[in-house]
Amino acid sequence: LALTLLALVAALYHAVNHAMFKALLFLGAGAVVHAVGSRSMEAMGGLIKRMPWTAGGFLLGSVAIAGLPPLNGFVSEWLTFQALLQNVRLEDPALNLVFVLAIAALALTAGLGAACFVKAFGITFLALPRSEAAGRAHDATPAMRLGMLVFALACVLLGLGATVVVPVLGRVAAPVVGAATPGVWGDIARLSVSGSFAHLSIVTVAGALVIGATIPLVVLALTGVSRRRRLYETWGCGRMLQTARMEYTATAFADPFKRVFRFFYRPEKRLELDVHPESRFFVHRIAYANPARSIFEEWLYRPALGVLREAIARAQRLQSGSATAYLTYIFVTLLLLLVLR
Repeated sequence: LALTLLALVAALYHAVNHAMFKALLFLGAGAVVHAVGSRSMEAMGGLIKRMPWTAGGFLLGSVAIAGLPPLNGFVSEWLTFQALLQNVRLEDPALNLVFVLAIAALALTAGLGAACFVKAFGITFLALPRSEAAGRAHDATPAMRLGMLVFALACVLLGLGATVVVPVLGRVAAPVVGAATPGVWGDIARLSVSGSFAHLSIVTVAGALVIGATIPLVVLALTGVSRRRRLYETWGCGRMLQTARMEYTATAFADPFKRVFRFFYRPEKRLELDVHPESRFFVHRIAYANPARSIFEEWLYRPALGVLREAIARAQRLQSGSATAYLTYIFVTLLLLLVLR
């Protein structure tokens, strides 16, 4: 029951956390789409200077959903890992293998989630605007900022206040799993799982992060490094006249992951070159496409849709428009009901 209780508390905590940081991210995405007028990240860029409040909220939501400390997503993912790790100690080898695979899948998912939101924030808010609409973008209205601020504070409080939230969820989950007590979850300073199996002090982690970020600033201040603002042109491999079209794009960021998981996505590479008739080294036009094929659509949705369409086509034959046929259907149905009765 203790492991079941831990797993349910982790699931409830993760569900609450998702409600908070996904709401924050949806509000941030809505503000960006409203300001730019496009859902394509390729048309964005440079929004952190034009939409600092939205960028700050989206960054905090990205850190939370990526499961990074000291926010709420980190705590619920930590609890989930602890539940899986403790289940590995079961005596059933088959179940142990399942939980080991689940741990590996969760770790892979956490890494991919972090990479996803590095792309989402970096391509959307950093670098230079890649369209005129992005260059004219404006920050969200005060009402929209207030909504993002509420969910941002919830992400912070649910993370730093884990020692208060988890016991409350334990009292909620205990009757569901039939546990006599809601379990012992440590004290106000740290979170404990199954006695001495694992401990987490999220306040200590947050303090260590603050100290780690403060020390370099203090060192720079004490060493008397010049505070004069210096602007330099971004290095572009020796090319002159850099433009926003030369920036890293969302497609370029995701391409390495496509290559790693090509056995799953099965991307198709299409490259078209239009070169000078006298020399192939002078290229007039390059067209490159790398679409991914959806295995779910090919192997699941399309076959299921084909079976459904075939069943509908056969069922349509019953609708002949003949009153005699319909009376026959009614008569056969009544006979079946009498026999079954």
